[in-house]
Amino acid sequence: MGYLANFNRAAFVALLSLAATGLCAADEFASAWSRGAKSRARLVASGGIENGQYRIGLEIVLNAQALTYWRTPGEAGVPPTFKFEASKNFKSAAVLYPAPGRFLEGGATAFGYRDRVIFPIDIKPADPSRPMTVDLDLNYAVCENICIPAEARVKLDLRPDAKRAPEAEEIARFAARVPKPLPADAKPVFNMWGVADAVKPTWRVKFPASTPDADLFAEGPDGWYFDTIRAGESTYDIVLAEKPASAQLPVDGVMLTITQGEQAFETTTRLDAVARKP
Repeated sequence: MGYLANFNRAAFVALLSLAATGLCAADEFASAWSRGAKSRARLVASGGIENGQYRIGLEIVLNAQALTYWRTPGEAGVPPTFKFEASKNFKSAAVLYPAPGRFLEGGATAFGYRDRVIFPIDIKPADPSRPMTVDLDLNYAVCENICIPAEARVKLDLRPDAKRAPEAEEIARFAARVPKPLPADAKPVFNMWGVADAVKPTWRVKFPASTPDADLFAEGPDGWYFDTIRAGESTYDIVLAEKPASAQLPVDGVMLTITQGEQAFETTTRLDAVARKP
């Protein structure tokens, strides 16, 4: 009986070791996992080079109710930062951001992702005919009641003649959630007006009643920051939170991201000075 118990215990430990090895292992199309606070991260590839670039993805898997942030985190939080300086045969990288969700976290509104997210990344090599190594130094934040900084160092080798990868479909699924420019000839999808009696400069946005699940996110040019607050059904307030010391309204180039279900669009707008009540 003692021998059997010892054998089972040893087998159990061996299985755990194998499972851990498999969880962290790399393959042709994925880097090893890098474990961070309440999360883990890795790089995954779609396959070989196409039109002079690779499409890869940075995958983050989050524990339980933890979340990580979009490029604009909301009232609190830290956006991810991507550094590729240690990569080999590297020319440039463009990180794409799937449309975020809106979450209440510790009394503040956060914009980001729960469970799992893949950030698609378009990578251009210096010499497209040669293999390259993507060496990513990632910093991000994970929040579950409190925010914890996390970091990952992940590496992935890419070959121009590689076949299509099993991960390509998942990368494409998250790429489909990246906001697309709103067509120039699109019908107005919302009405917007200034709120004259607001404490801070505020613009109210009203979506049609036929789009009750529409959401809105606003991003200003350098030095301008806006909160977007739900003000009622299909209604949001864009509130000026911070601006450069010497700057005055109006401000051009404010990016509005609009989501509805799996669809996401973006458009730029001008926010004029808001008239005050006498």
